[in-house]
Amino acid sequence: MSLFNRKYIAPPSSPIISNTTRIRSASLATNSAYGRGFFEPGAYSIVLKRCENGHDLAQQLADMFDERAQIELAYANQLRHWSYKWRNELSKSQEYGTNKKVWDQLATTGEPMAYVHSTLSASLSESLIPNLRQWRKEHYERYLLHYKKTKEFERDFLDAQKSWNKLLDKISECKSMYYSACKASKLASEAENKSIYYLACKSTKLVDDAESKSSGEQRKKLADKADVARREIIFTRTKYQQAINEAREQRPNYESTMKTIFERTQAFEKRRLDFFKETYDQYAKILEIATIDNSILKTMNANFKASLLVHDSLQDLIWWDQNYGTQTNSRWPEYEEYID
Repeated sequence: MSLFNRKYIAPPSSPIISNTTRIRSASLATNSAYGRGFFEPGAYSIVLKRCENGHDLAQQLADMFDERAQIELAYANQLRHWSYKWRNELSKSQEYGTNKKVWDQLATTGEPMAYVHSTLSASLSESLIPNLRQWRKEHYERYLLHYKKTKEFERDFLDAQKSWNKLLDKISECKSMYYSACKASKLASEAENKSIYYLACKSTKLVDDAESKSSGEQRKKLADKADVARREIIFTRTKYQQAINEAREQRPNYESTMKTIFERTQAFEKRRLDFFKETYDQYAKILEIATIDNSILKTMNANFKASLLVHDSLQDLIWWDQNYGTQTNSRWPEYEEYID
């Protein structure tokens, strides 16, 4: 029987990109904590992974914009080269009159187009990309091999689970002792029953007093051993049940502490999502300036700005919580009776 009845909750759909393939959180799903409830020992590691990923995602976004800036700059330079080349060729040609004048004007169109693309490149390189990299630097301060914020969250999660993990170890030990007592009692009872059967068989035959006395003493020893084993069952069962009850008493406080730390990680992630949204807005404004007199490009920019309307950091965080956080199904300590 499955320990989890995990129900996948899809992220909110976008009317703008409904026909595109949805990108699933594959890197999160392959994390060792996935498939375990958030409150289980060590399962918080998926939250730490999200914090670490935030830095890489900011780097990827900066790299994407940087690549776009380089493409725009290269295209602008090519347009300028094209314009200069063909105006120079025309000046040496045999063309004349109004036809030459229009041809020359055609060649000069490369200059204003080059200006549009070089301006777009400069806007990305001089404002948007530096802002993104500065934000990443401020929010992801290095601490040895990890980031300071990640280590802070990890330390708090470890502290929160320290006493809980000790209690789980205690439960496991008590359960093991109880089950061992049950097995030992079964063996002792079987040995006692065999001795009773043996004496019953002997009673039908002639046996000397010494042999009868010896058999009786052996039976008494086995009976005493079986009695001790039965008392051990009661003792270990009680200890096991007490440990389970202790876990039930401590669970609310443990859950509350873990949720408090988790909400701090949610707040940290929200700052990233909100900043990305601000970056998208800034990019939309850059496009708007660059495409103000082009209907096709204006439509492209309008569609991009429309997609920004569905950006919802809170909804994304709720979805993440339901799939990876405090809303996931966790296994809690329960009393499990011994089954032979």
